[in-house]
Amino acid sequence: MQTVTFAHLWIDGAFKANVAVQIDDEGRVVRLTPGPSAAQQLGTEPSTAGRSAAYVPGLTLPGLGNAHCHAFQRLLPAWTQRARTLGNPLRLAGDDFWSWREAMYTAAAKIGYEDLEAIAARCYLDLLRGGYTGVAEFLYLHRLARGSNAPLDADVAIARAAARTGIRLTLLPTLYQHSNFGQAEPTAGQAPFIRSTDRFMQDWRELQRRYPPDGQTVLGVAFHSLRAVDLDTIAAVAGELAAGGQCAVTHIHVAEQPAEVTACRDHYGRTPVELLAERGLPGPHWSLIHATHTTAAELTQIAASGATLVLCPTTEADLGDGCADVTHFLDAGGHLAIGSDSNIGCNALRELRQLEWALRLLRGRRNVLASASEPAVADRLYRAVLQCGWAALGRAGVDSADFVTFDASEGDWPQVPPEYYLSALVFGPAVPVARHVMIGGRWVIRDGRHAQEADIDARYRATLERLKLPLRTALMAPLPGE
Repeated sequence: MQTVTFAHLWIDGAFKANVAVQIDDEGRVVRLTPGPSAAQQLGTEPSTAGRSAAYVPGLTLPGLGNAHCHAFQRLLPAWTQRARTLGNPLRLAGDDFWSWREAMYTAAAKIGYEDLEAIAARCYLDLLRGGYTGVAEFLYLHRLARGSNAPLDADVAIARAAARTGIRLTLLPTLYQHSNFGQAEPTAGQAPFIRSTDRFMQDWRELQRRYPPDGQTVLGVAFHSLRAVDLDTIAAVAGELAAGGQCAVTHIHVAEQPAEVTACRDHYGRTPVELLAERGLPGPHWSLIHATHTTAAELTQIAASGATLVLCPTTEADLGDGCADVTHFLDAGGHLAIGSDSNIGCNALRELRQLEWALRLLRGRRNVLASASEPAVADRLYRAVLQCGWAALGRAGVDSADFVTFDASEGDWPQVPPEYYLSALVFGPAVPVARHVMIGGRWVIRDGRHAQEADIDARYRATLERLKLPLRTALMAPLPGE
C-alpha cells in the first residue's frame, strides 16, 4: 500500500483537513483516515519514488470524467473567431453553428494520423490540468488515410495520445451515415466520417479485439445524431451491441440546434427526445449530448429514463447553441455530466461556472442551481457531475485513486472558510490549473509538470505549423453557396 495525505480533500460535498488516503497496488482507494498535519509532515511534496507516504498541500478534488470530447477540434478555436464577409468587407455573414461546422469539416479533411495523435495528446494534457482524469472520445474520424480500403487508424492515434498523457480513455466509435433526416446523401465535407452499417460492425469487431474488457480502454458506441443515422438503424445496432456485452455506454447528440428539432418534427412528427423515448431507447447506459433545445417535459423524460444528460457549456456558448434549462432536471434527480466537446475550453471548473452563468442570464437571477439542501452551487454541481460523469464513461462504481490538486496560487481560497473553498475555485477570477494530478495511484502531473510535456508540446506546435497554410487557404475560401 501507498499512503498519501492531502491537506484539504473534498469528500462528498465538504473539504476535510489532513486526510490520509491508503491506495492499493491496483490504484484503488481502500481507506480514508485522519492524517498527520502539515507541520508533522514537514511540508514534504508528493513523490513518485517508492511507496513512502506523501503530503500534498493545496485543495484536492476527486478527478472528473469528461463525458464528451472531440479531441481534433482542439485545433479550431483560433480559426473560427472571424466573421465571414460574403465577399464584401462591409457585410458580415450570419455566422452560426452551421457555418462553424463547415470550418470543422475543412480542418478534419486536413488531419493525418500523426496530426491527430499530436493534437489529441495536447488536448488531453490540457484536460488533466483542467480537472479531468478521464475522457469519452466521441470519435467520428476513423480512417485518416481516407479511402474504403485504408486501415482503421484514428482510434490508434487517440489511444496512443491517451496512453502518453495517462488520462483514462473511453472510446466511442461513431456511426455517421447521412446529412439530414430522410437518409439524405452526405455532403462532401462529411465524407471522412461516413460508414455503412456493415462496415461499422466489421470495425466494431476489430475494436473489440484491440480493446478487450480487461484492458485500459473502455469501449462504447456513439450515434452521431438522429439526422445522421436513421432511427431504425440506431435501434438495430444498439440492440446488437448490447447483446454482445462489451459495449459499456451509448452516446448521441440530440436537439443541439432549433433547425435540427424542426427538421425532426417535420420528418417524424416528433422532436428528437420524443422520438427516442417513443422507441424506448434511452436508459441508464445512454448519454444524450447537449439537449439544448428541449422543453421541460422532455427533460423530465430524460430524467425518468435514467439516461445521463451531458452538457458542454463553453462549447454551447461558443457555437451560439443556447443553454438547456436544467434547473428542474436536477431537482428531479436527473443525471448530469459535463464535457469539453470542441475544446474551446479544457477546464472542468470553468464548465461548471459557465453552466451556472448561462442560467443566470436565462432566468435573470443568481445562484440558480443552488438548492435548499445544497446552497453552494459549486458543491452541488461538482457532486452531480462527479458521479454521473464516470457513469457516462462506463466506469461507475470503481473507487479509483484519481485526485487533482490546486495549490495556494490558484485563487483566493486560502483566505475564505473551508465551506467556501470550492466556490472560490469555480467562481473566482483566477483560472484554476492543477498542480498535481494522480490517476490510479500514479502521479501523472507533479509540481505542475508532466513527464512528456515538452515532447507533447513540440509535436503539437509542429503540427499547427504544418497545417497553418492549408487551413488558412481553405478557411478563407467562401462557404458553399456564398
